[in-house]
Amino acid sequence: MYIICAMLSLKAILLPTAIGAAIALVLGLILVVASRVFALPVDEKLEKIRAALPGVNCGACGYSGCDGYAMGLRDGDPDATKCPVGGNETAVELAEILGMEPPSFLPEVAYIFCQGTEEHTQKRFDYSGVISCAAAHGLFSGPNSCTYGCMGFGDCVAVCPYDAIYLSGGIAHIDSSRCKACGLCVKACPKNLIEIVPRHYNAYSVSCRNHWPGAQTRKNCKVGCIGCTRCFKVCPSGAITMDDSLAVIDPFLCTHCNKCLEVCPTKAIVRGLMLGMDDEGRPIRSRSADDPVTPTKPLAQLAPKTKV
Repeated sequence: MYIICAMLSLKAILLPTAIGAAIALVLGLILVVASRVFALPVDEKLEKIRAALPGVNCGACGYSGCDGYAMGLRDGDPDATKCPVGGNETAVELAEILGMEPPSFLPEVAYIFCQGTEEHTQKRFDYSGVISCAAAHGLFSGPNSCTYGCMGFGDCVAVCPYDAIYLSGGIAHIDSSRCKACGLCVKACPKNLIEIVPRHYNAYSVSCRNHWPGAQTRKNCKVGCIGCTRCFKVCPSGAITMDDSLAVIDPFLCTHCNKCLEVCPTKAIVRGLMLGMDDEGRPIRSRSADDPVTPTKPLAQLAPKTKV
């Protein structure tokens, strides 16, 4: 009697299991057949282009992400140098896939146009709100004496996927040796202090975005541009223009003659790109001609990167 009951119980278990397995097998076969019948053709060219891109989806190329740029290249976009994160290696690989001539790729880097550290500026009030540049900017343009300058709350630090941005002296600095020019920090800065510029070890920059008259600038930042026009007057190549009371240097016209640096009374003009910090926690500025990453010739002698 016990054996009969056991056999009946086993049958009650195995029969539904067998039926379920049969149904699953049939459905699986249907799915396999359907996937073969309704399969979309694989775009091998698009797949190769997509595989060559880094997959960061930062949007620095001007598209929504790597997929968008890949489709743009497949559909006729002639510029294979739009991916700063991939750099020259990616540009060359894309050109090979697309049957283009090897491109002239000029490396780029993000640069913060501000030197307003705690040493050079002061506080107008004590800020006690959300620790965010975007939030602080909404309160009288932030607590610093220079309302154009970096507030140092680190919104750019938070979005950088390469650990290329750090805070020192109350403001942000970008380590150019780590930066991939993805542009995420540019979007995060509410002061519009960060720009993507050519990566050049000997770059000359007016590291200021202040549009105040000179006297007001002097009161609020020791190293701000006061619009004296001395640099504008001595520049032999026409690389410096005046945007109201702010001097601006065109890196593609600059010949690195050093004349602007010599006449700037506030040291608003600086030379070189930022690197990391030294042993004492102070930012290092690169001016080494031995730098293997960046070009040493004036940009006027190099083919500029195509912009669309």
